Amino acid sequence: MARRFKKVDGGHGHHGGAWKVAYADFVTAMMALFMVMWLLASTDQQSRKEISNYFRTGLLPDGDLSMNRAAQITPSVIQTSPSPAQTSEEALDERAEAARELVNRLNRLASVDGELARVMRNVHVEVIQDGILIEAVDEDRGLLFDLASARLNEPLERFLRALGPALGVLDRPIEINGHTDARPFVQGARLSNWDLSYQRAEAAREILEAAGVAPRQITGVFARGASQLYIPSDPLAPQNRRLSILVKIARTGDTKLAQTEHVVPK
Repeated sequence: MARRFKKVDGGHGHHGGAWKVAYADFVTAMMALFMVMWLLASTDQQSRKEISNYFRTGLLPDGDLSMNRAAQITPSVIQTSPSPAQTSEEALDERAEAARELVNRLNRLASVDGELARVMRNVHVEVIQDGILIEAVDEDRGLLFDLASARLNEPLERFLRALGPALGVLDRPIEINGHTDARPFVQGARLSNWDLSYQRAEAAREILEAAGVAPRQITGVFARGASQLYIPSDPLAPQNRRLSILVKIARTGDTKLAQTEHVVPK
């Protein structure tokens, strides 16, 4: 009767190339560490602070590190994220997150719409104490308005139609403000800068509501005339002609829009 023997492998066989993978991971991690150390050593304190703020809020201040300088494909909206007094970190983060979502949505639309992209180069989004301030600023070519006219030009209408659904999704109260430059009307004219700024803001309200903003969201349509100049040093500058929309983001502990609707007593 033949005997069968079971072959037993030795205790120290070939280990394969697993050590090479581990070594490659180690080298990669070291290279990343050295790059981070080099970047920290080659940037000043202000830059490090701005980078830290970016990882906390996702927003960079207007400057050499701002998104409008960094973006190469889609035109970006200028974003700033100051630290206002008497505002909690949670409230600031909420506003920053809402601003980032709004900007990303508009940038996606602008990447496939050249006319919208033209307007967005003159749109500024800023996180402020009361919420998110969106300003569409005019230029010499009358991109937004014709001089002394309340009619909104097509590029501005296109922007508002794109902005409306985004504001509707946020479901926050908004204020619409019309602004003019300080160029006076001729004596005896029936129209003033106050009238003109209100008519522009009212026209913007109609477009926004048609585009998806609920009427209950709009808490005011205001005429600012030339009282809040964008460039105070040049009252006649075209940039003073603009629309500003304030999206109100409640501070932590405040009730939201849906919780503050008034009920008419019977």
